[in-house]
Amino acid sequence: MLRTFAIKIAKLGLRLLPAYPEADYRPVDQITDDVAMRLARAAYDDELESGCGFLDYFEGKAKPSGEMILDLGCGFGGRTLAYQRVTGGQLVGLEIDSRMAAPALRFTRSMGSAQASTSASFAAGVGEALPFVDDSFDAVLSYDVLEHVQDPRKTLAEVFRVLKRGGIFLAVFPPYFHPKGSHLEGYASRLPYANLFFSSRTLLTAIDELLDERGDGYRPQPLRRGDRLYGLNGLTIRTFRKITKGSEFELLSLELLPLLNRLIRQYEKFRMRYYAWVFRPLSRVPLLQELFTHRVVAILRKPEHLLTPR
Repeated sequence: MLRTFAIKIAKLGLRLLPAYPEADYRPVDQITDDVAMRLARAAYDDELESGCGFLDYFEGKAKPSGEMILDLGCGFGGRTLAYQRVTGGQLVGLEIDSRMAAPALRFTRSMGSAQASTSASFAAGVGEALPFVDDSFDAVLSYDVLEHVQDPRKTLAEVFRVLKRGGIFLAVFPPYFHPKGSHLEGYASRLPYANLFFSSRTLLTAIDELLDERGDGYRPQPLRRGDRLYGLNGLTIRTFRKITKGSEFELLSLELLPLLNRLIRQYEKFRMRYYAWVFRPLSRVPLLQELFTHRVVAILRKPEHLLTPR
């Protein structure tokens, strides 16, 4: 009885703020070439022109360099090409679905740079079993990906394996209890903190029922072992700290950006600089920081000299 009531309340809450009505969030097999190109171009522009791209999180802290760089979770290749043009290195973009590699390559070629076409390539694979030999890359980049892998611990170990000694791992991700940490805005609801208000079991049932009622045939990625919600492993700040501490990486930097900060696209538009300071202390308090952190920004390095054999 209580569960049925909780599901009804969850559905009511989800309906208050419906999902964005965009095809961009559809499964890969429903995304046309035109949409793929548009998504790739938007990611490319965000990185090079908008001032709120991945590399902006590391301004003054670290810059990916070297001959070989892995873009872990490259989408349709827009950011990968942007990284190539910034670093001048050989970029390899990796996505879980092989059907994303062809559009990524087409986008790269469409940008008209012969150098980029030969210096950016794309492959399919998962973070827990990277399809590369040991010591392959000088740097690995990961933008809003760690919350989606099935096993963050194994993924971190694999990143360590494929990095050369002295190589760096630059990672940015939102903690699970971020206001949009449920990642429902694309297909179910824009209700903030939905996964805080309701249990995973209740929320999953409510989502399923809403999708059935909508009747457009859409279904998110199936649940994997350990998932909290569709496509989400539930990675928190506390868990990430624990994983990095137990890894062989050197932790060079771990920054918790407050919920409102200059890297948010609407920062100047809504004059957030006048009131963003209110949220900064909240991102420093244990437990509360899980709710009021916009992004976790981490810089990890594989030691030049490994003390123990792998």
